[in-house]
Amino acid sequence: MPTSPLEIDDLIAIESALDVTFIDRDLLMLALTHQSYINEHPDELPVSNERLEFLGDSIVGMIVADRLYVGAPNLPEGDLTVRRSQVVRRETLAAAARSIGLSEWLVMGRGESAAGGADRTSNLADSFEAIVGAVFIDQGYEQAYSFVNQWLGPYVDDALRTETQKDPKSLLQEHLQGNGSKPPRYRLVSESGLPSETVFTMEVVIDGEAIASGIGSRKIDAEREAAARALNILESNSNE
Repeated sequence: MPTSPLEIDDLIAIESALDVTFIDRDLLMLALTHQSYINEHPDELPVSNERLEFLGDSIVGMIVADRLYVGAPNLPEGDLTVRRSQVVRRETLAAAARSIGLSEWLVMGRGESAAGGADRTSNLADSFEAIVGAVFIDQGYEQAYSFVNQWLGPYVDDALRTETQKDPKSLLQEHLQGNGSKPPRYRLVSESGLPSETVFTMEVVIDGEAIASGIGSRKIDAEREAAARALNILESNSNE
């Protein structure tokens, strides 16, 4: 086994938390290894968890889509897409990772660790996806399905129970049209962070006035947050 800060006792404890016993524990160790550790220790481990994350991302999406397809046989494609996005977004995956306790075992470089990387939403979401990829390679689709369902199942159940919600941007536009206003515009306020950890701040402009702003790891996510906040403001004002 390649050199790693994780000892055998650590791997056993992680398996217990995951409720999965790996045939190849190198895969588990790899799934928890952030690129920053590889950058600082190039001779210890050959690669980071990024490839496993790539694989796990697709597997998570497929399993969640399957659960929604079977669980909501009468929903049209657009509604299924909205519900899937609610489950597979980074914040949800990171919440699952926190429930497992993954932040305690993430293998990171000193700089990333000192900057709070172990509790960063993107890192936790990526590690969750990487573990799914590792479980799939180690034990196949059935075990990967069981793992995803164990940790994301409650979020899928919530999505199935909740009435389909339109995208906040669509709701805002409908609200404005109903009041005879022009469609909203979105503009970039700032873009910060490292290339792999970019945070966007977008604001929504209505009738030439900036009403609200939102942040997100993607521009579209920041726009949706800004739209939701603007809609709350407009609805509150109309009720006064």
